[in-house]
Amino acid sequence: FGLETSTVSIPTLPSSPRCHQKVHDRPCILKMSLGTFELRHQVLVGEDVYVTRVDCNCSASQLASATSENSIAIFDPATMGVVQRLEGHGDGIEDISWFQSHPSCLSSCSRDGFARVWDLRAEDPAVRAFELRTDEAYTCSVGRGDNALACGAAEKVHLFDIAAGKRLTIYKETHTDTVNHVRFHPVDTTKLMTGSVDSLVALLNTNEAKEDQALLAIIPNEECVESFECVGPNRDILCSVSTTDQVRIWGIGQHDFGSRKAEFLGMRQHPLLSDSEGAHGYVVSTFYDEISSQVFLLAGCNSEDEAMRQRLLLFRVGLPEPEVVASLSLPKLEDQHEANPLLSGHTGMVRSAVSLPGGVVFTSGEDGLICCWSGQHEEASIGLEPSNYAARKQGRLTERSTPY
Repeated sequence: FGLETSTVSIPTLPSSPRCHQKVHDRPCILKMSLGTFELRHQVLVGEDVYVTRVDCNCSASQLASATSENSIAIFDPATMGVVQRLEGHGDGIEDISWFQSHPSCLSSCSRDGFARVWDLRAEDPAVRAFELRTDEAYTCSVGRGDNALACGAAEKVHLFDIAAGKRLTIYKETHTDTVNHVRFHPVDTTKLMTGSVDSLVALLNTNEAKEDQALLAIIPNEECVESFECVGPNRDILCSVSTTDQVRIWGIGQHDFGSRKAEFLGMRQHPLLSDSEGAHGYVVSTFYDEISSQVFLLAGCNSEDEAMRQRLLLFRVGLPEPEVVASLSLPKLEDQHEANPLLSGHTGMVRSAVSLPGGVVFTSGEDGLICCWSGQHEEASIGLEPSNYAARKQGRLTERSTPY
């Protein structure tokens, strides 16, 4: 939709019965040795707290974490210290989304039926509140030059004018079931992508006032959409994850929108993530490797066994089945710094992950932890693209005093 396209290197090889991968492009395979992202720091957000999401701002200078305890914690990624806490929601927070060009502003949505806009510079940072009229408020995103906020609300998508503090429109007909994920495209920020339990990913042109004219395209995902990520240099690759952890890779460039590049339908049963005792794998997030131009998957293991539960593996999308290229591992005991001797890593399911410039990965989970991992993988040649598109560009940001 007006974007330059790039190619994901996905080989055309026979499919594997283990992960049931289907591939649709010519081969371009890079051999990799196993790399390691070693745990450097961790911080406990709270006891008996789920950290449902972690995300970085457009300058990669701050992290925000959404929690089941109704608050947002703002961290300095360099020190892992909490610099601010945002209070105002009346129930667990499901999603957070930073402004695309203003590093001090972010949005959130909660099961309390409200979306909020926050300005970290303000004496009272809760500068806007928008009613969504449902507790099925699972997702939010800021776009249109940081002037609009989109929120899923049951099967509808609400679009708000942030500056005016009013609702612009409600997309009522695009989806027929709960909307789990919405994101404005980071390059063309007038385009909004939405994913739903009805198994559809929709592309909307928010310049159009009428819904039937705003709907540009539909991707039939075949399974309920839990989340998706736009990756690649121009963010023209869509990685969708279903509610059953099935992964599909789609082209969303100008010339290949809706073309399926690959699918992986057996991550829960992957032998490195499952066992006969009931353990099964799950997908945490998807990334793009700038060195190989391939999609990577971060996956974990849901198990009663502590060692299995701590297993976090990075898979490369590009063979008959996903290939492990790196692990997220604890440092050796002799390498742990005396000032931080109690690094445990995650002991519960990991719910979210984000990559920052320099190859640093942050994860958050149901154990209340945020963990910081950095790479030891010279032979593996891994170069993860930053999750935030503006952070990838690393340009100087000029922040308006009141962007809302």
